[in-house]
Amino acid sequence: MLGLGLMLGEAEWNGDTGIVRLLTCPVCDRLVFAGPGRRRDAVYCSGRCRSRAWRRRAARCARSRP
Repeated sequence: MLGLGLMLGEAEWNGDTGIVRLLTCPVCDRLVFAGPGRRRDAVYCSGRCRSRAWRRRAARCARSRP
């Protein structure tokens, strides 16, 4: 993890913050390296976590309906 921290620090120092960033998944709390192959607005680490979050939101919405 130290190497990743150094790389992120160097990218920030050079102004490459759009290219390199760390992503913390709100579903599984896993830290993911979001490089150039990932969307800028990515929130989840995988499609599996994205689906879990959607199912949780859908279940909450269904319970709140009368």
